[in-house]
Amino acid sequence: MPSKRGFGRSRPGQAEGVPGSIEQRKPRSSGQRQLYATQIVPLLARGLHKQAETLLRLMAQSQSPLPEVLRDLGQILEEQGAVQEADALFRNWLTHQPKDPGQLLAQAQKAEQLQLSELALERYLQVLARQPEQAEALIRASELLIKGGNFAKAQPLLLQRLETDSNNPDLLIQTSRCCFEVGELGKAANLAERALELVPDAATMKAVLARQRQQQGDDASALALAEQALGLAQEPGDQTLVNRLLAWVFLEQGLLERAEGCLRLAVASEPQHPELHLQLAKTLLLQQNLQEGFQEYRWVQEHQSRLEPRRSTSQPSWTAQHPQQPLALVADGTLGDTLLFSRYAPWLKKNHGLDVRLYVQLPLHKLLQQALGETIPVEPCSSLRQLNEGSVLPLLSAPAEFGTCQEHPELNQPHLKPDPQTSEHWRQLVDLMPGERLIGINWQGSPLEALTERHRSDFPLEILKPLSALPNTKLVSLQKGMGAEQLHSCSFRKSFITNQKAVSAELRFEQTAALMPQCDVILTDDSGPAHLAGCLGVPTIVLLPELCNWRWGAMGTSSPWYPQTILLRKQPGEGWQSLVDQACGIIEKLESGASSRVSG
Repeated sequence: MPSKRGFGRSRPGQAEGVPGSIEQRKPRSSGQRQLYATQIVPLLARGLHKQAETLLRLMAQSQSPLPEVLRDLGQILEEQGAVQEADALFRNWLTHQPKDPGQLLAQAQKAEQLQLSELALERYLQVLARQPEQAEALIRASELLIKGGNFAKAQPLLLQRLETDSNNPDLLIQTSRCCFEVGELGKAANLAERALELVPDAATMKAVLARQRQQQGDDASALALAEQALGLAQEPGDQTLVNRLLAWVFLEQGLLERAEGCLRLAVASEPQHPELHLQLAKTLLLQQNLQEGFQEYRWVQEHQSRLEPRRSTSQPSWTAQHPQQPLALVADGTLGDTLLFSRYAPWLKKNHGLDVRLYVQLPLHKLLQQALGETIPVEPCSSLRQLNEGSVLPLLSAPAEFGTCQEHPELNQPHLKPDPQTSEHWRQLVDLMPGERLIGINWQGSPLEALTERHRSDFPLEILKPLSALPNTKLVSLQKGMGAEQLHSCSFRKSFITNQKAVSAELRFEQTAALMPQCDVILTDDSGPAHLAGCLGVPTIVLLPELCNWRWGAMGTSSPWYPQTILLRKQPGEGWQSLVDQACGIIEKLESGASSRVSG
């Protein structure tokens, strides 16, 4: 805790740069300061506080411009036990900002004693602006910044302290934790190693190293360190950080139940931490605990909207207690998410009698307008600002509000149909011979790389060469944008339909949606085409990495949302080629030819 300052610390005649100072109110202030210096300071120095109190009260009642009058009188009353009156004087004193670093430090300490943390931090930082090496200000400012969650500002102060106190284990631990919080895991791990040399049983430092080892792909070392950290964590604060760190390690290794356990404990300790709720949501969804998973996801959305309101409409959020209609369902995720959860719009109208409007990303507007427009108004998100009635609900919050396909099996039925005329156009363009099988393929999604190889769902086009060896088979590439250039060097180009160039040139989703039902099967990575094919009810095989995203769950060969979709999952150490071989075996068993295709 900050220490108390003594009486009369300012030098007689020294201006403090406050309202009523010598510069601003020289005649009165000069006399007041002379009285303070010649009579009050000597009394305080001799310990004659009662006599000093009388003079200080007279000066305070006359509204003395000297802030030290408030300070000294407050200290005398505090010693007498008149705490309430003393606190009022101290709070008044703190409104005067001195120039002297010593007085700034004294104010910071008193502000901290009065639990005025923001003011205390402000004063400590003002001390450091004048005296960057002031040890107590460095310590207290960094502590207050960490307490307030401002790790970015705390980090340089902690690193500065380490320059002169490099073997302080508590400081090493604190700095390592701070570096982790600002996303500098490498620096955090280096500091953790130094701390463990001094304190071998520091649980949080082992957890930091476990996270780093996991990021480096060293599963065994990460798991061993994780076990040690869990066994050593005793203090509540340590347990909270350890659980938060290790949940990610367990999640990366597919140990979902252990990750869930850590996350539940961490959320119980930090119930307002959005990242913990988001990780818990993903973990639950991966385990196909859809209802609770989407409830957690809903919490995150509501928390973020409170902190950063970015809505394009002033209409209130939907609540079951006050269901204002019409209900605007607003796309808030990826394009694949919008395709997947757009099924809630017609379902809510049919099963709940709600007046629903759907607001979607512009690339999907025409497709969903064609597919749902007869029953559901579909508008681009940009037109949401024109909404002047009803309420708003993010599309990914619909499962939390109304239930999932686990409670309502009808939600897993295909809900999109392409335009019949456009479908006929593509049927003629693919121009298959009788009995030929058509396979639509996609091999690359977002150009952003995943964190690790085990997360990466993209694979090279050349991996799909075994498809070209299937009898009576033609291929059509659904790949758009990045990755499509691989067609030019593909060793099995002759296996693609004659009009592939026309297909590749067409970028509109509604056109792709009309082409897909001409295929007997779609084989794709985890990307938008997987969701589009699933929503259309086209037989689909999705090749998934070891650690796939929550939309597909972490186990099983089927999706609860897409019953006609088969999921093939990479196993540890397995390559994509093995999944392609499995896919070929499945395709060979499917009925081929035009009779199996979904007509427009």
